[in-house]
Amino acid sequence: MRIRDEPGRRFASETHATHAPRGPGFGANIELEHRNMQSNKPPSPGATVRRLERALQRRPLDVAAHQHLAEAHRKLLQRSDREQELAAICQELPFAFTSQLHLGALAEQRGDRWAATTGFLRAIRTAQLRGFWFDQGSTQPWIQQLVLHAMSFVDRGRNELFHAVLEPLTVRYGADELARVRQALAMYLGLEPTVHADPRQDPRFLYIPGLPIAPVFPREALPFADWYEAQTDAIAGELHAVLAGGGGIQPFHYDVPEAQRTSLTAGGDWDAYFFYEDGERVAAHHAACPQVSAVLAQLPLDHVRDHGPEVCFSIMRPGAHILPHRGVTNARAVLHLALDVPPGCALHLTGIGEQTWEAGRCFAFDDTYEHEAWNRSGATRAILLADIWNPYLRPAEREAIAELVGAIGDFNRQTAPAPLATTGPSGAPSPAARR
Repeated sequence: MRIRDEPGRRFASETHATHAPRGPGFGANIELEHRNMQSNKPPSPGATVRRLERALQRRPLDVAAHQHLAEAHRKLLQRSDREQELAAICQELPFAFTSQLHLGALAEQRGDRWAATTGFLRAIRTAQLRGFWFDQGSTQPWIQQLVLHAMSFVDRGRNELFHAVLEPLTVRYGADELARVRQALAMYLGLEPTVHADPRQDPRFLYIPGLPIAPVFPREALPFADWYEAQTDAIAGELHAVLAGGGGIQPFHYDVPEAQRTSLTAGGDWDAYFFYEDGERVAAHHAACPQVSAVLAQLPLDHVRDHGPEVCFSIMRPGAHILPHRGVTNARAVLHLALDVPPGCALHLTGIGEQTWEAGRCFAFDDTYEHEAWNRSGATRAILLADIWNPYLRPAEREAIAELVGAIGDFNRQTAPAPLATTGPSGAPSPAARR
């Protein structure tokens, strides 16, 4: 399960040191462009906004350009087609954070709180990624009030949107049944401090309070363990066919650029043959390994839309070292079934101890505890790795967490900032940005 959320930051004090864009920049050039535009047939307000947003993409420090853009927005906002035109501009020019801010304000005016909240936050994040809107010094005076209003609106809007996700489930199951999930949401939103029951835990995303402390879950918490281990021979047979064929095997961190993988692993490669990637079923691999597929259908996998589970043959090549890292939430457990395990392989949980794999045996651990793994042998180590629900969660809590995390993922996609330096001449995302 991979997910992050970084809300837009509020203004710091006026004296806050920042890399705020400011200064005269290239105002003379923009003045000339503006006069040239006026000497011919006057362009539409939308065309003027597009031209100035592109100019500011090239020269973000130009005060005059920001002033002309403010005037162009004023004229555009007087038109009856203002919202459609701003939406088109933001689609064409995802870096146009000031246009996005005005589009969010129009959504608020017509009562669409989802569009207003996501639009405002996308504008804030895009601006802050470029060094704007951290404080008064990095925010143009004529737009400060709208930026402050947007930040306040986002704070309220996020709270309302995510609590609304849980409300139908609270009605169905009762407030007591979902108390831990509601408290987890309050911690996530910063409405109450996050206090871990075990200080060795440090989830990077969502912490569910009130669960028993279990770095490694006791076997009695896994009622399926005996049955699961009985499937080892069938699963191992399909693993060996995959290893012999080689097709479909890829780096485990397939979504991390190759140059950055050395921060995650050292020595030999860490590969995977995925059955689920970020929650998406890899149909071809299920078809190639029907017995594995049938077994997985009986496990309590943590199905969360667009996020989980991750399930794969986890393959550590000789000499591989998976460096210390943590998972994102204690709502899940990571289940290992050992298949091919040469000597010199282990999983180490920092401050807790080593877990060694034994072929045909399974165990599950909470990966919010820092952990690492190694293969110090000359052979390949392979296990079946699967994300399952934390065994101590009740069915209603699992349902609520799946709904909540799915909604947070939707929200984060909607509010992701336009990345830096990934636009082509037209302002459309480059092919590299779309991959």
